[in-house]
Amino acid sequence: MMKYAFCQQTKRGELDSLEINHPLFKATILLQGAQIIEFSPAQHDCLNALWLSPSAHYKSGESVRGGIPICWPWFGAADKNPASVRDNIRHPVAHGFARSRVWQLKHIKESCHQVEIVLRLSSDADSHEYWPYDFELEAKFILGKTLTLFLITHNTDHRIVNLTQALHTYLPTSDINCTYINGANNTCYIDAMDQWRTKSQQGNIHFNTETDRLYLFNQSPILQAFTPHHKLTLHNFNSRSAVIWNPWTEKSKRLSQFNATDFKTMFCIETANVLEDSVTLAPNTCHQIGMQLIIES
Repeated sequence: MMKYAFCQQTKRGELDSLEINHPLFKATILLQGAQIIEFSPAQHDCLNALWLSPSAHYKSGESVRGGIPICWPWFGAADKNPASVRDNIRHPVAHGFARSRVWQLKHIKESCHQVEIVLRLSSDADSHEYWPYDFELEAKFILGKTLTLFLITHNTDHRIVNLTQALHTYLPTSDINCTYINGANNTCYIDAMDQWRTKSQQGNIHFNTETDRLYLFNQSPILQAFTPHHKLTLHNFNSRSAVIWNPWTEKSKRLSQFNATDFKTMFCIETANVLEDSVTLAPNTCHQIGMQLIIES
């Protein structure tokens, strides 16, 4: 019996969700995609530390725009992945299939300091339509004063598995023009908006046009985002790549579950294993990628 937190399973449109109320935070996690869409710390007046689209759709089989969608076992378009990943994709949906599958609750543990929730997804006949391998996938949420998410891949197949992945974190801002990210100075990145050319980041990352960049680090980075009202620190674990994204004006008009002016109030820092940072897993081994989001006033 829970002593500190109240957790209930409810509905958001067509989707089942877990809603957690704890003295330190409120949170909502969708079972479809193991997607957290709300983390509201009490010390910050219970404001959602994740951006969620005002026009989000809660429909079966459709990823919700906002929160932290899980991209797995490939990131982005199939043809932009390394050959070792691309050649094993049977049905090339964007960002893989894990975000549209319903995950199962494995356990909930709670204390006065935090709540730990683990959701699980296993291979089956449906997953084999997209990807030929057997696997066990776990999403572990550790929620308290901060938000920590680990994605753990267990290779239960008899073959070597190659994959790319990302924790596609949407973050809020009151003004994208007054928002910037540091922690990537002198880091190389691939600019998807300029024919996938390799460039070098000089200084902070600012937003003044459509931005879609894949940064490649020597080690797991710590990235800090400064908005007009908050500093957001993102610690990355077992991830030497990160994706920075904002659709800006023209693409915003074409995105689903996205209003034409929503780009002014959001940006993404995606903890990733992409490009040369892709994951290779031998049979009966596992890999864990993770992120921790710290919110400061």
